[in-house]
Amino acid sequence: MTHEEYESLTTKKLKKLIKHTKITLSELQEELDNRKIDNQHSEIDHLEDHMEEVEHGFTNFITFLKDVLKEKK
Repeated sequence: MTHEEYESLTTKKLKKLIKHTKITLSELQEELDNRKIDNQHSEIDHLEDHMEEVEHGFTNFITFLKDVLKEKK
């Protein structure tokens, strides 16, 4: 709506529009919060996979260090 359209609204209609907008904003905020929570749950569900990847990478790193130390001797 344009500024001119807002000016043409009655006070009652403007209050109704504000109320509806606040309700919509609240619903949108709730949806955003739910998505954040769902994302956190998904990350937690995959935490074991992430830890296995880190463990594998760490094992490779340790093997690399052992090889470097062997070559240095």
